[in-house]
Amino acid sequence: MSRLPRILSSILLITFCTTSLQAGEIIEFINKDFRKSSATEETMQFLLSDGFMKMSGDKNTDMIFNYAEQNMTIISHEDKSYMVFDQNTGSSIKNEMEKMMEQALANVPPEQRAMVENMMKQRMPQMAGSQASKIEIPKTDFRKTNRDDTINGYDCVYYEAYKNDQKESEYCVASWSELDASDNVQKSFANMVKFMESFLEQISQMSPVQVDSNPFSFMEEMNGFPVITRQYSKGKIAEETTLSSITEKDIPNSVFQMPQGYKKQGLMGQ
Repeated sequence: MSRLPRILSSILLITFCTTSLQAGEIIEFINKDFRKSSATEETMQFLLSDGFMKMSGDKNTDMIFNYAEQNMTIISHEDKSYMVFDQNTGSSIKNEMEKMMEQALANVPPEQRAMVENMMKQRMPQMAGSQASKIEIPKTDFRKTNRDDTINGYDCVYYEAYKNDQKESEYCVASWSELDASDNVQKSFANMVKFMESFLEQISQMSPVQVDSNPFSFMEEMNGFPVITRQYSKGKIAEETTLSSITEKDIPNSVFQMPQGYKKQGLMGQ
């Protein structure tokens, strides 16, 4: 091979590597479920790069948040499919449900239509524009405590979440400066918080149950990141998630793409 082809080959190789890899971070958590007799540990990963966040834990499911497109993709490896949720998902589901209701009523005899329609309105008052039957869930009371700790080398302060004066969870929160994480990490979680707030608001408009506060929104009040999270049940720790590490690493763009051969599934399972 002459010198010129070698140089061209090297340039192509460098260009390929540069465009297929993006600087990013890998955040690892260790999760323990104390409701199981063995309380086995499971590792969860968050991969963040170039406006993407991929959450992996369950071997059968991955989630990818795309900030630029403002959508969340749920990937099912079990049946090789995926679903995409975005800002229009709530209205799309509502339209599909309205069509299903119309189709169901079309087959009902005229003399029974009013009764069936009234039953549907009672079960799904939001679809009928009624607020009277909406069931409200007690709001979560989020409190900062005087307790502090050091978890895996991170200094943190405890916050507690109560509902009906019953402690449901606690978080030991480290400041962003204490974590020494890049702006990309903070920005990625902030963007996901905003997306989830909007998405849950849409869902609450259709549900007869008043959805409680978005759990992600507490991160804004914390002004930091929880390095340990404990969920309680009947006064005992049911589940515990601990930040294990934050590692800077180049991440291939392919990590945030759909696996080859996977099919997109409709919102109503179609």
